[in-house]
Amino acid sequence: MQLAQLHILRELIEALLKAYQQKLFVTHTVDELLWGYKDEILSLINIFKPDISPYFGLFYGKNGTNDGDYVFLTGEDNYLNFSKIVEWNGKTSLDWWTTDRCNMINGTDGDSFHPLITRDEVLYVFPSDFCRSVYITFSDFESVRGLPALRYKVPAEILANTSDNAGFCIPEGNCLGSGVLNVSICKNGAPIVMSFPHFYQADEKFVSAIDGMHPNKDYHETFVDINPLTGVILRAAKRFQINVYVRKLDEFSETGNIRTLVFPVMYINESVLIDQETASRLKSVINTALIITNIPYIVMALGVFFGLIFTWLACRGQGSLDEGTADERAPLIRT
Repeated sequence: MQLAQLHILRELIEALLKAYQQKLFVTHTVDELLWGYKDEILSLINIFKPDISPYFGLFYGKNGTNDGDYVFLTGEDNYLNFSKIVEWNGKTSLDWWTTDRCNMINGTDGDSFHPLITRDEVLYVFPSDFCRSVYITFSDFESVRGLPALRYKVPAEILANTSDNAGFCIPEGNCLGSGVLNVSICKNGAPIVMSFPHFYQADEKFVSAIDGMHPNKDYHETFVDINPLTGVILRAAKRFQINVYVRKLDEFSETGNIRTLVFPVMYINESVLIDQETASRLKSVINTALIITNIPYIVMALGVFFGLIFTWLACRGQGSLDEGTADERAPLIRT
């Protein structure tokens, strides 16, 4: 019965596509593609199923909205837990992936980090648009508006086709390859695949399948520059690409000449740089903190310094008792 209903539904969709002369690829303005446009077929479906919106857009209904409710730790008991996520949308873990490890919500939301960061640390971040937690590793020392920073970046291992990432393959065992992530399970079933821009750090098959792909570290790498003392982000670039998984469907004649591929739709670069005024205030705070932190060492150094001076003066004074002329050293009463 279900197969019969599915066949009827496919026949209906095929008829609608032909009736409205809908093609696999459509042309719209950037504004319409991002924030939504009214679709004829969706409008017709909306008449019979009002919960389906007649509008379609990559970010339709999300302008000015948040990505959920977060519960964070303050770090009062342990500074390493500052801004660490405890719950997201009432959940302590995800339920999309096939292993408990892959469903873990780790780290912060990426807006802040704990203070006193060392370059040996691995930092964890939960970007909700990626539907999973990721980690970032130290890359290099940087200077941002005169402030010292540690550059952290997303390593290639995050989206590598390895056993560690097997839990992110949906359905289980169906891995597309390195450098891409099928997130359809958390996007209402839409065939959305996430990657870095121009398939940076992805398998060559994804790059060569699309004309115009030129992956470049300087333009397409995601990184964050963090002041190690305060944990404040000084500069960052979050770069990712939204793709659609396209394949031939025998039920729809419009896909007859389509080959299976991951097709790029758009890529996003969310960048931030601390302004000069804020950087100056932060520099003042850091300098004050460094002075306060070093007060014990300054007191110790002064103690050693004055101790050495006192010792030198004492030795010099004792040495002066043996000096003088012969008459000065002679007894006062002579016999």
